[in-house]
Amino acid sequence: MNRAVRALLYPRRVAAHPQRRSDHPVAGPVVESAPGAAAGGDRSSPVRTRPSRLRRLARVALVLLALVFVVLALRGQTHEIADGLARLSIGTILLAFLAVVAGLLAAALSWRAVLTGLGSHLPLAVSGRVYLLAQLGKYLPGSLWPVLAQTELGREQNVPRARSAVAAVAVLMVSLVTGTIVGVGCLALSATGAVRTYWYVALVPLLGVVVLSPPVLSRLLQLMLRVTRRPPTDTTVSGRAMLVSAAWGFLQWVCFGLQAWLLARGLGDGKDPLLVLLLALGAFALAWVVGFLVVFVPAGAGAREAALVLVLGPTLGRGNALALALVSRVLMIVGDFVVVGLAVLSARAHARRAATGTPPEA
Repeated sequence: MNRAVRALLYPRRVAAHPQRRSDHPVAGPVVESAPGAAAGGDRSSPVRTRPSRLRRLARVALVLLALVFVVLALRGQTHEIADGLARLSIGTILLAFLAVVAGLLAAALSWRAVLTGLGSHLPLAVSGRVYLLAQLGKYLPGSLWPVLAQTELGREQNVPRARSAVAAVAVLMVSLVTGTIVGVGCLALSATGAVRTYWYVALVPLLGVVVLSPPVLSRLLQLMLRVTRRPPTDTTVSGRAMLVSAAWGFLQWVCFGLQAWLLARGLGDGKDPLLVLLLALGAFALAWVVGFLVVFVPAGAGAREAALVLVLGPTLGRGNALALALVSRVLMIVGDFVVVGLAVLSARAHARRAATGTPPEA
């Protein structure tokens, strides 16, 4: 087809199917011709279709409900949390908080790598908003809210619901496997009795390595779609995508473990720094896995703190371990809401750049 004929026909195809703006379509916000395009104006600046009022209200409701359940979860522990914070310097708290933010961003990039491997490449700012906002659903009772939120938010970016659900389940497997490897490995190197206490989670990496292999994972995901009566979709995740996702997964546990180590040092443990670092890395990752397995409490509340105290108590002392667990919980909660705000602002800036024709980030 020559250029003249293509120039005449292509705008109609774009109007009917906005996502077909290249020979290799990628996920992204639904776009439409910019105002004035029909009159011969510039067609190079796509405009993002605004979500419905109901969807915007649903987002606000998600944030507000998450805040309500956070307050309920922390009720009765404010005195202990205040005591723990009072024992820490401002510098230690800020460094620990930065480590939390870095870990949360690494988790978002792990999910983005899986979604890209499934065939939907979202811009960095947009993917951050989708994943991080959906993660507030973990504070609500029930374990399906983050997955449901991801499917709906992803749908606004032309990501099929089935693909979003597949990505959510796959990255959860990545987090479980990498978290267990870090937890068991670090605690084994620290030579504590925690591995004997939580010996059963050592089976997760063995099973996880098999499950995360692309052939097995693809078959499991296809089975999940049939069981849930969802239409079939391209659920093949490349081995490279899974490796990239796992790399980001390991990084998130390193960041979260550094946060716990900084808090332990700030509370004055007086122990060997290397030993405490191994304990902090292993304890936090293991506590997250244990909290995930306790599905009947939102975000593993209580279960993770109990696991942290049990693992760190013999070395740090029960009082220090409890203070660390509670302060860490607060920093994680604050971090969740802060990164959501940053991601929303970044996504809005991305949308403005797209509307004005400024090339956005990849």
